[in-house]
Amino acid sequence: MMYKIMLLRIVATYTCLSLVEGYRPSYRAAVYEHALFQPTHFRTVSRNQALRDMKKNLDIYAEQTRIASSQNVDIIVFPEDGIYGLNFNRDTIKPYLEDIPDPTEITWNPCNQSEYTNGVEVQITLSCMARNNGIYIVANMGDKKVCDADSICPDDGQRQYNTDVVFDPQGNLVARYHKQHLYFEAQFDTPSTVERVTFDTPFGKFGIITCFDILFKSPAVDLVEDLGVKNVIFPTAWMDSLPLLSAIQFHSAFAKLFKVNLLAANLHFPLFNFHGSGIYSPRRTEAYYYNDGLFSPGKLLIADVKSSPTHYRRHQVVPDTHGFRGGNSLGASFVHGQDTAEVNTQSRRNGGHYNTASRNGIISHQLADQASGVHLNNDLGPLTHRSIRNRIHNHAHLHRVNRHMVENGWATIMADNDNYQYLPLTEPKAKVKICQNEVCCYLDYQKQNTSNDELYALGVFDGLHQIEGLSWYTQVCVLLKCEFTDIASCGQPTKIAAGHFEYLKLWGTFTTEYVFPEVLVSDDGKLRLEHEHWKYLHNRIEFVNRGKERPLLSATLYGRHYDRDNSTVSNSV
Repeated sequence: MMYKIMLLRIVATYTCLSLVEGYRPSYRAAVYEHALFQPTHFRTVSRNQALRDMKKNLDIYAEQTRIASSQNVDIIVFPEDGIYGLNFNRDTIKPYLEDIPDPTEITWNPCNQSEYTNGVEVQITLSCMARNNGIYIVANMGDKKVCDADSICPDDGQRQYNTDVVFDPQGNLVARYHKQHLYFEAQFDTPSTVERVTFDTPFGKFGIITCFDILFKSPAVDLVEDLGVKNVIFPTAWMDSLPLLSAIQFHSAFAKLFKVNLLAANLHFPLFNFHGSGIYSPRRTEAYYYNDGLFSPGKLLIADVKSSPTHYRRHQVVPDTHGFRGGNSLGASFVHGQDTAEVNTQSRRNGGHYNTASRNGIISHQLADQASGVHLNNDLGPLTHRSIRNRIHNHAHLHRVNRHMVENGWATIMADNDNYQYLPLTEPKAKVKICQNEVCCYLDYQKQNTSNDELYALGVFDGLHQIEGLSWYTQVCVLLKCEFTDIASCGQPTKIAAGHFEYLKLWGTFTTEYVFPEVLVSDDGKLRLEHEHWKYLHNRIEFVNRGKERPLLSATLYGRHYDRDNSTVSNSV
């Protein structure tokens, strides 16, 4: 009886808080991982040809929106670059761009336009898609702006932006966001000022960031800490970077650290490790999809989400360092290998090739497995002359895309040269530590099984993470499964693990408050998230075996020192 009374009080309190804020207590969200049609012109085409290219992707968007609407979804998110694809330069992207107005300055409903339609066809399509289905739509497209006479302007006379747009259920444009942190996107310009874009709905206030933005303070952290955003929209074209920055790994950690809902829609392009989408809440992953099969399909995920996640306050855990062996410069220093591992997942239903999880069990596993453009469905169906011809065509198309993207550096774009130190875990039970610069990492563990066939190690890094001229400052403590049994392989991407732990406690002495807790496990060589048996505290991860855990790939505390991103601090020991 007492339990029921307490439960009723909790529900009443939560409902009252939601009503005071003026929002519904929950909403139904959808994200779509899109197996895109990738144009292979590799030259500047006409506007009409660009529209034909984009229509192939927009037709899939329309079908996914229709399905989501039939499932009473309130908001659907599509990925970055999903309308026109990848691998453009400044000139070849031009016919795919539109002039997108600022909704804070004018009221703009493209679906109502009967005369002015030339040059805004994509906006009209998205607006009508939203209105006809009574749903919020978030999509990513390209914006162009003719330069003002008094502004610093590119040589071609216009600025070009990677842009997210939001249309409400009436078809009105309610938000426009220009991506701040570009990731090897020569076709686009960086906005002169950081945009902190939010929009209100009946079920909460939302903020918008795009892909690489999530690794930096502005605007991602600003939206949460300064503007009070509790629901973050995240279109992305994320290339997995194991062992620390796979899509589902870091995106779920962002939701945990900041206690927000993150609606992450990724491209599905496994050839270049674009995969991994999810609906993430602070305490659990509501739904996720991860499939690296070369011709695997996209996936629509649907889940119910609380509008206002649990209030979060960071608190410092004082580490107990008594009895820990080790110190500065333990273990040799080794350079990370290339972070472009291929990974798989396994369904929780029927032995499929995707991961999903839902608070209310409403995820549309069966809905709209779209395979388009360069991707074929794993279920190839009966062999017919037509199906064989289509597969040959798609393989040839894939080969052309692959060759051109490799020529433009996509295969090596995630090379990682950080100087991590690793301490091998050779004993079945121990308390160990390892330090680099300002960071010391502590691990208290007991293995459940010991084997000479695999090696686990405790790693540390404190310095600038650098990739092809881009850099951001990280402080990392990581317990990971090494690729092989020699310590030189630690940090190399792997999806294979067999190690189980009776318990482990991992923490570190970070000089930043922004520490993302990440856990990846292996399910017969398939990448999985794990939440059920793990406890996350600030700067700390704990685990106690309850007999159902999967083999551990990595447990990571990934710290971001935003104010040191422009530093020249050495990351040597």
